[in-house]
Amino acid sequence: MPGLEPLKPEALDSDQRKLYDAVLDSPRGRGPARRLILRDDGTLGGPFDAFLRTPGVGLHLERVGMAFRTDTTLPDAAREMAVLVVAQAWGADFEWWVHGLVARQFGISDGEIDAVGHGERPDFSDEAVAAAHDVAVALVHQRAVDHELLERARGALGERGLVEVVLLVGFYQLVSGVLTTFEPPPPSGDFDVVGPPTSGARPQ
Repeated sequence: MPGLEPLKPEALDSDQRKLYDAVLDSPRGRGPARRLILRDDGTLGGPFDAFLRTPGVGLHLERVGMAFRTDTTLPDAAREMAVLVVAQAWGADFEWWVHGLVARQFGISDGEIDAVGHGERPDFSDEAVAAAHDVAVALVHQRAVDHELLERARGALGERGLVEVVLLVGFYQLVSGVLTTFEPPPPSGDFDVVGPPTSGARPQ
């Protein structure tokens, strides 16, 4: 059973409706992930229903999530790889499904996604994607990034990109905490995913 009964659109107050509309009107809500975010009964999936319970904070969180897609220097594939690492570590299925779908759009292969899902490190050809992966693994499993990795990531991502990937990992751990606490119902209908992740397994 879900930890929260999903809020139907007709039950939302004006602040909740503003957030609801912002989620669905965003690039996230208008793209392929919409079928994962919006259920057949009009309720929101993933963390968004929980965000509706605190719509002021939830609107800021929705904007932060979109900012990581639109206002950073991180390459798209590097961003999505870092999010997949977080989703795998937390066993956050919704996060895994959505970002696995988006990752494919940016050139991450099913084999690479499957490797992360099983707690394995893919063989990377892209230094930026490798750096984002390794920083995310260090943060979620070790709670720290050692000096050697820090400098390698700085070289691959730039200083701004390095800071952005650390912020990204923190944000998606927040999202993962919402998902694993409240266990929202799955999306409506069928969808094509790679996985599910083997949560908690640490890449070697």
